Amino acid sequence: MWILLTTSIPQVLINYTNTEVKTNRFVTNQYPQNSITFPKSMSSITGTTIYYIIGHPDDEVMFFSPTILELSKPRYNNTVKLLCFSKGDSVDESMGPIRVKELYKSASILGIDSSDVTVLDYKDGMNESWSIKDINESLKQYIDVKSKNKQIVLVTFDEWGVSNHPNHIALYHGANLFRKNTIKSNIRMYKLKSLGFWEKYSFTFLTNIELFVDYISTLIQRFVPVNITVSFFEPKNSSTSIKIYSDLNMLACSYAAMGYGHYSQMVWFRYGWLILSRYLTYNHLIEVVN
Repeated sequence: MWILLTTSIPQVLINYTNTEVKTNRFVTNQYPQNSITFPKSMSSITGTTIYYIIGHPDDEVMFFSPTILELSKPRYNNTVKLLCFSKGDSVDESMGPIRVKELYKSASILGIDSSDVTVLDYKDGMNESWSIKDINESLKQYIDVKSKNKQIVLVTFDEWGVSNHPNHIALYHGANLFRKNTIKSNIRMYKLKSLGFWEKYSFTFLTNIELFVDYISTLIQRFVPVNITVSFFEPKNSSTSIKIYSDLNMLACSYAAMGYGHYSQMVWFRYGWLILSRYLTYNHLIEVVN
């Protein structure tokens, strides 16, 4: 059902709605790609430099891969960068160099050039307290707020940091402090909404319901001016909310980045995450405005 709703139907529809595909005569050198986003127009994150602020090597896949893959598509004209605050050496320092190399490999699979990946040396660990002021200073060092060419967008965790990870939570507060201190600059910030237990491990179940109702609503609107929406836990069309869904091709890329890129992390429970986690097929970004 998920493959049908996210991949098969959109690919069939594009054959009938896109002039270039219908005629096999292409104006650009990019083949049209499917996108499932709400709002459907993503003009708010177009022509920007996006900094993904993550805590550990593999965060970019485990939590943010749908938005990285979507917002890297040529239609958005974005530049995507990774700022990883640790080397992932909580088990042992010898793991640090290994996980850094894996991060670069994963980033390349996701389409991020190695020159756009920066790894800092904060100590990784559930018991490590990262200073919010230090994070702010690090962001000041690595983000060029004086650039007038593109708007800057920060994407990081929210106040709950996905499963209350203290490193993730610190990044939210540090990034928000940086945003507030540079309020006069062209900076916007989005946080990844932490999902509750059942939603986190629902994989594609809730997505199937949401997208099925959306297709039915679109069909009905061709005959009756009525809008039917189902969106779990928060209004789908909120002005400060962006929802991005992966299709089968994006999920395959996420699996490759995690399974092949971060090979040292593929212990038994990681496979459970790949099979059950909704984060690999769905991201809910909320703009931070306060």
